Amino acid sequence: LAPEDAKLPLDWKRLDSVPFQKLLVLRALRPDRLTGALGTWIAGSLPNGKEYTECDGSSSFSTILANSFEDATSTTPIFFILSSGADPVKEVEAMGKAQIDLQLGTNYWNVAMGQGQ
Repeated sequence: LAPEDAKLPLDWKRLDSVPFQKLLVLRALRPDRLTGALGTWIAGSLPNGKEYTECDGSSSFSTILANSFEDATSTTPIFFILSSGADPVKEVEAMGKAQIDLQLGTNYWNVAMGQGQ
């Protein structure tokens, strides 16, 4: 039984009915288990959540990014939850240049938050 799937003891049991708050406790106690638990929470909490956490392995990152861009608006941004070493900047910039004439410093600014930000 994985820590993120275990029932919480004593007064913490009430958090089983509030999954997001249980995620916060998991983040405090077992941050190493948060990635999997977050995926499970997204799949179960959002409408069609599995579409966000499970994708076709045969699709390239560029294809997935283009599909995400079609769903995005100025009020519906795209968030990247990255693992260590992942860097989508080149693909995002290439797609931006092709679709909306993206120009660094004019209509686009790349802000790197760094680890832990």
